[in-house]
Amino acid sequence: MNKNAMILLLCSLALITGCKDNSVENNQQTDLNEDHNEKVIVEMDAGLITEKEFVNALKDQYGEEVLTTLIQNQVISAEAEKIGIDENDIQAEIQYLMDNLGVSNKDHFNEMMKREGLLGEEDIRNRVLNHLVMQHRTGLVGEVTEEELLDEYEKGEALEARHILVEDEETALEVLFQLEEGRNFSELVHEYSKDPSSLENDGELGNFRRGTMTPPFEEAAFNLDLNEKSEPVKTQFGYHIIETTGRIPFEDEFEEVREQLRSHYNDQKLFKLNQEKKKMMEDLEFIIHDPAFEDLFEK
Repeated sequence: MNKNAMILLLCSLALITGCKDNSVENNQQTDLNEDHNEKVIVEMDAGLITEKEFVNALKDQYGEEVLTTLIQNQVISAEAEKIGIDENDIQAEIQYLMDNLGVSNKDHFNEMMKREGLLGEEDIRNRVLNHLVMQHRTGLVGEVTEEELLDEYEKGEALEARHILVEDEETALEVLFQLEEGRNFSELVHEYSKDPSSLENDGELGNFRRGTMTPPFEEAAFNLDLNEKSEPVKTQFGYHIIETTGRIPFEDEFEEVREQLRSHYNDQKLFKLNQEKKKMMEDLEFIIHDPAFEDLFEK
């Protein structure tokens, strides 16, 4: 069940809570549960729902998601305090978002954000704070400049490249060392590469456009000079040594693809911000005392 469905569920339960049955039987059951220090939040002919039952059900169904969010919010808040991001910065960023959306009314803005899946002012604030902290940690602050977009345009619309995929960084460094010593790329592909789809072509990947490869691979490939070999590039598949062998220019003029390049830049930036957040959580030392969630960040 998604967040919107959960909100609907909670609202429905709140409405049910207001529909009290004044029967003697239910009053006796309410008293019984009060004697056991259990707060009743719903009473009906079919029985009672206690606050404990309600909380346990929410914990079972949404506990991992909620606990992860609470932990992340505390970590982000502590990091923000350490680097000097305060409430003024948060509100300035919210105002910037409002201005870019052409919204002057805060309530209207909050309603727009709710339609995008955010749960209210506190959720908006937490997400803005998260964004500011991740920007600071990655150095990816501000919008892409015209010069940066022109530079991306000059790198072309598509590439020709080949790669060697291995399981660990140590092996990748060994492959790179052998390439630098003059070993043939194709020979090393057949000796080391774990990518069965490119083995028959000596590691050649053919032509690929922007947005078709996993972001770290694509960024490394587009930033290489022709016939230059990359340092080990980590992706979800392993570690790559990449060589860019051809560059295919845009057919369209810069003005026609500027916004496409801007959108692609923002996608890459979002990926880096999310990766930095993931790394920050992996490096965090903490103990979860509830056995139900002790493996939360190992999944």
